[in-house]
Amino acid sequence: MSHRSRLTLTALTLVAVGAFAPQAQASGFQLREQSPLSQGNAFAGISAGGGDISALFFNPAVMTQYDGWQFSMGGTYVGLDAKFQNASASRTATLQGLGFFSAPITGTSLNTISGPTNNGNAAISAVLPEFNIMYSVSKDLKLGLSLNVPFGLTTEYDANWIGRYHALKSDLKTIDIAPSLAYRVNDTFTFGVAFVARKADAELTNAVDYGTALALKVGGGLAAAGLSTVSPGPGQNSPVATVAMGLPNATFGTPGYAIPGGWDGKAGLKGSGWGYGWKAGVIFQPSSDFRIGLAYQAAMTMTLKGDASFEYPAAMPATDYAALTGAGLKNGKGQADLALPSTTSLGFDWKVSPTFALQGEVARTTWSSFKTLVVKFTDNAPPQTTESVTDENWNDTTFVSLGGTWKLNQAWTFRAGAAMDKSAVDDAHRTPRIPDNDRKWVSFGASYAFSKQTTFDFGYSRLFISDGKVMLTSGTTAADPNLTRGNLNGSIKANINLLGAALRYSF
Repeated sequence: MSHRSRLTLTALTLVAVGAFAPQAQASGFQLREQSPLSQGNAFAGISAGGGDISALFFNPAVMTQYDGWQFSMGGTYVGLDAKFQNASASRTATLQGLGFFSAPITGTSLNTISGPTNNGNAAISAVLPEFNIMYSVSKDLKLGLSLNVPFGLTTEYDANWIGRYHALKSDLKTIDIAPSLAYRVNDTFTFGVAFVARKADAELTNAVDYGTALALKVGGGLAAAGLSTVSPGPGQNSPVATVAMGLPNATFGTPGYAIPGGWDGKAGLKGSGWGYGWKAGVIFQPSSDFRIGLAYQAAMTMTLKGDASFEYPAAMPATDYAALTGAGLKNGKGQADLALPSTTSLGFDWKVSPTFALQGEVARTTWSSFKTLVVKFTDNAPPQTTESVTDENWNDTTFVSLGGTWKLNQAWTFRAGAAMDKSAVDDAHRTPRIPDNDRKWVSFGASYAFSKQTTFDFGYSRLFISDGKVMLTSGTTAADPNLTRGNLNGSIKANINLLGAALRYSF
C-alpha cells in the first residue's frame, strides 16, 4: 500500500479514537466508597475489619470476626463538582505545514478552536449501592456474598464547549458480584478468598472535527505525491488552496469543503462486557486488642464490546461523506480492552482502651498497568486500521488514612479520620473526561444501635482536590490520538462530598 493511502486511512480512523478511551476516577476511576460505616473514619483499618461485614469487599478474611447470619445494605451519595476553566484550544500544527492556515478564506480562522472557555459542573452525581451477607457454617468457616460498584464515573460537557473534541460524555459503570469464603486456622490467623464477576457498561462520546480530518486527508495525499504544501496568495490555483475553498480541482476531483472546523460532527461508543478475577486476604491477631489485615485484589482486563456511531452534518457534501465513511468512519461494531489495576492494602485496628480504638490503612494501586488503551473496529474499517493504541501512561497510587473510633455507650459509636490519596494522572496526560488530582480527605460518622441485632450507620467525607492542569498537545503524526482533536489547555477545579448510610442486621 502506498504511503499516501496509509496516512489517509490512519488519520481518519483516529478521529474516532478519542470517543473510545475510557479514562479513569479513590484516584483514577476507582471507588473506595463501599462501606458507609468505614466512611466515618476515612476507611482507616478496613483491611483489618472495619466494624461490620461490609469490610469483606476489601478483605474476605474479616468474616471470621462475626457469628451467625450477618446482613448489611446501604449506599453512598457521591457529589462531585468539577469545573473546567480558562481553556484555550487550537488545531494541530500539521495543518499549517500543509498550507491550510494561510488559505485565502475570508472570515475563517482555521487555527483557533472556538467555543466557551469555561464549562460549569461537568460531573454527574450518583449513589453507589452496597450489599453484603454472611453465613456461619461453623465457628471457623464463613461464607459470604457481596455486591459493589468498584469503578465508575460520569462527566458530561456542553456540546459547544471549546474542548468538545476531547470529551463530551464519559459514563462508566461497573458492578461486582463476589462470593467469598473465610477460614480461621487458629486464634491468630484467618485466611479468606473471593471470586469476582464484574459487569461493566460504558458510553463515551466527543465531537469530531471532520473538516480537519478531510484537510489532513487531502494534505497528506499532496505530501505523499510530492506536490506543494504551501498555499499561495489569493487568486492562485494550487491544489491545497482550491480544496480549502471547496473549489473543484482537476487532480482530486470535487472534494467538497475540506475546511478545519467547517464540519463538526460526533462519534461515540456504547459497550459492555464481563470480566472475572479474585481477591484474597489474611488477618493476623496477636492479641485480643490488636489486629492486622493484609489483602490483595487482583488486576483484571475487560473487553467492552458494543456499537460505534458517527454523526455527520446534514449539509456535508456527498463527496466528503463518502471519503470519511470509505475510510471506516461509519456505524458498526467496536471494542476496547480496559486494564483495571490490582490493589494491595494493609490495615490495623488497635483497641487502646475499652472505649477508644485507633485504626490505620495504606493501599497501593497499580495504575501503571494502564499504559495504553487498545481500540479495535471489528467490522467497519480496512484491515490496516482495525486497531489503534492510545497512550495513557498512568502512575501507581498510594492511599494513606488514620482514624479513630469512640464508643460512647451501648447505643452510640462515633468515628473520625483523615486521608491522603495520590492522583494516577500527571499534567501531561490529564483529560477533561476525568477531573482527577491529589486529594485530601476529612471524615466523620456515627452508628446507632436500635438493638443487639439492628444498627444504623452513616458517614460523611469531604475530599479537597488540588486544581488540575490540562496540557494536551497535538502531535504531528497520524499515530497521535490528538491529531484531529488539537491542543487543549486549562485547569479543572473539583471537590467531592460523600455521604453514606447503611442498615445492618444480625441473627
